[in-house]
Amino acid sequence: MTDNAAAASGGQEPEDTADRSVGTLELFFDLVFVYAMSQVTILMLADISWAGFGHGLLALAAVWWAWVCYAWLTNTSDHDGPVHRLLIFLAMAAMLVAAVALPQAFGERALLFGLALLAVRLIHVALLALDVRGEADVGAAALRLVPTLLTGPALLVAAAFVDTPGRELLWIAAAVIDFSGPVLVGTAGWNVAPAYFVERHGQIIIIALGEAIVQIGAGAEDSQGRTGVVTAVLLAVLIAAGLWWSYFGYLRGGAERRLRGTRNRDRARLARDSYSYLHLPMVAGVVFFALGVHEAVADAAEPLQPLPAAALAGGVALFFIGDVAYRWRDHHQLAADRLLAAAGAAALIPVAMFAPALAALVGLTLVCLLQTGWELWRRPAIGPVDSC
Repeated sequence: MTDNAAAASGGQEPEDTADRSVGTLELFFDLVFVYAMSQVTILMLADISWAGFGHGLLALAAVWWAWVCYAWLTNTSDHDGPVHRLLIFLAMAAMLVAAVALPQAFGERALLFGLALLAVRLIHVALLALDVRGEADVGAAALRLVPTLLTGPALLVAAAFVDTPGRELLWIAAAVIDFSGPVLVGTAGWNVAPAYFVERHGQIIIIALGEAIVQIGAGAEDSQGRTGVVTAVLLAVLIAAGLWWSYFGYLRGGAERRLRGTRNRDRARLARDSYSYLHLPMVAGVVFFALGVHEAVADAAEPLQPLPAAALAGGVALFFIGDVAYRWRDHHQLAADRLLAAAGAAALIPVAMFAPALAALVGLTLVCLLQTGWELWRRPAIGPVDSC
């Protein structure tokens, strides 16, 4: 979790810790989350209903928090020892089992998913124990969080033995416990490596966008030979590129500087709120967009059903709203252009329901192009690494 007890208690972290970047071990670890996010989309595609959407959101929350726990764990420790690496590999294996079970996590594979996720969390606790030996401040912070780390997945195991709607209520309770843990326990004693933290969360956005690209391709494969499929694919990729630009175009250098310039407990709170919490709406927006774009590309000449329409345009709107919330918490900037883009995307939901899906894709492309064009016009001379 950290390399230095003094750093964890509020001092400035050593320079090698502050400047470390994401390594190949973390990249390797995140591969299982690429698959897990694709499984969330498959879960929703198998049941395009309000219940299916709710299941997808709860599954995404479980996957997200599993990733968040390890992002905090590795953010100031490279875990280069053989025992650490073995445990991380075991966590990967457990997470892969959970991902395989995820499409049936509210059905016949509920127990397998719950036990696998509990194993992921138990390994996380074991890694915490290895990291905090001899560091009293860090150890106290870690021990305070252990009850919430284990209660959430334990509830998912219990949910496997309960029928609907009790099963869903236990999933909701597990999510509430997971997400409220860092607020109830606090962030005292936790350290943040700015460069690493920003880079790692940028990669999870890329993972989510990668799932959208996969679903664009899957939809096109299902609609080979249909009129407009090539145009639909082009527009869908441009929309995904617009989301990429919204997040990465003018962000990374400034975000790192703000974390680096914040000291003591304020840095951990800023990292918790801006990244652990407010990146989830952006990831959820991309996952919902992935579902909607699969259906839109598969039959671009026909209107979408209400839920895929809401997923397509509403997912883009949710991404922009999440971006606005993140920027406000990170540097108190009200991104009016992104608010307008969110409103424009949301307004296209009825278009997707009553006009050909291709028309909705055209509208969303225009929304993204206008937002990106405005940003380029407003800051033409500022490079993407130096602003925000």
